[in-house]
Amino acid sequence: IFPSPSNHRYNISDFRRIDPHLGGDGALIALTDAMHDEDMHLILDITPNHTGSNHEWFIAAQADLDAESAEFYTFYEHPDDYEMWLGVSTLPKLNYASQKLRDAMYRLPTSVLVRWLDEPYNVDGWRLDVANMTARQGQIQVSHEVWREMREAIKQADPDAYVFGEDFFDGTPYLQGDELDATMNYQGFNIPTWRWLSGFDNGQNWRPEVVDHMRMPSDAYADQLDRFRAAVPWVIAVQQFNQLCSHDTERILRIVEGDKALVKLGTALLMTYVGVPCVYYGDEIGMDGGKDPDNRRTMRWEESSWDVDLLDWYKRLIHLRKTAPALTLGGYQRLYTAGDLIVYQRHAPEQRLVIVAYRGADTDETTMIPVRHGGIADGTTLVDLMGSDRRVTVADGTITLDSLRHGEALILEELV
Repeated sequence: IFPSPSNHRYNISDFRRIDPHLGGDGALIALTDAMHDEDMHLILDITPNHTGSNHEWFIAAQADLDAESAEFYTFYEHPDDYEMWLGVSTLPKLNYASQKLRDAMYRLPTSVLVRWLDEPYNVDGWRLDVANMTARQGQIQVSHEVWREMREAIKQADPDAYVFGEDFFDGTPYLQGDELDATMNYQGFNIPTWRWLSGFDNGQNWRPEVVDHMRMPSDAYADQLDRFRAAVPWVIAVQQFNQLCSHDTERILRIVEGDKALVKLGTALLMTYVGVPCVYYGDEIGMDGGKDPDNRRTMRWEESSWDVDLLDWYKRLIHLRKTAPALTLGGYQRLYTAGDLIVYQRHAPEQRLVIVAYRGADTDETTMIPVRHGGIADGTTLVDLMGSDRRVTVADGTITLDSLRHGEALILEELV
């Protein structure tokens, strides 16, 4: 929401004011005040990796190599040969070898990432664009140092501020408790969930020659969830930013080729898995969209065009997510994977939930799911919280389902 001449808005010209086209600083103050009155929170998106070529820092640096901001960038031959983000000339990359840049971005009380957390703006956190590329270029590899410093500065300003970064790859080195609170958990949830639901390979838009559209086996899917979760402290795992799609991917409805049952199933996984679930605007009403920019269609506000059945499903799952102790504070245990089925439990002292997720075709075959190793005793009765009439009793260490429907998601609560 900072001033920018483009529609993507990442070539920022000024980090210190809100774009007048969006109402300026006063609009942000009014928005955060109104949201806080409703017990809501607002996180801003920023790119600490680069500025726009029309930013005052870069304009001064191009005009004079002795300018204070000249060391904020890397010039190979001044003024027009400089380090850029992915070779895009309008996006000159910031050089965090500069201590003055670190002061300007996050170390000083008046710095970019601190001032918006303070009065009168009171923003509640930061989403850091291309975090995996920030403070990294050639021999300059200071990303861990920068994230540690940045975290300390932000948490001093607001201990509750949520700081998460964009990373399509393995972000676990930055998630050991002293750097980022979370990354956008593409590898640890998003991408394997696509592969399990429908065989969607995000690489088809980048490297079509190596695309694999085979559905991920259920045990491999559970393994990937386990490995990325186990690679970080539990307190970080429960803060991970999980999603089914984003402004940088195709929408979930397109990913599953229009199969609404699989959208519902994916949403149940999102809302019951460990971490912070994020809903990309419009998914809850059935918005479609292919690769960027088709995925960024404007929100459909005409309620007559909404998928009200899907919206109801989202509402019920979100309510459950916010009120179920097992989902808000509980642990996680994988119980069973076979064929098109994955089963896990979330458990807290007050509640135990068993989540059954099935991607396959309708079947009337009997399915037996072992649960004894989850500490669920024989004679225990579990009932579905999502509106079906499913009610099962544990016998011989298993629960038995006499049928499964395509895309079925059961959230079975232990009766006590």
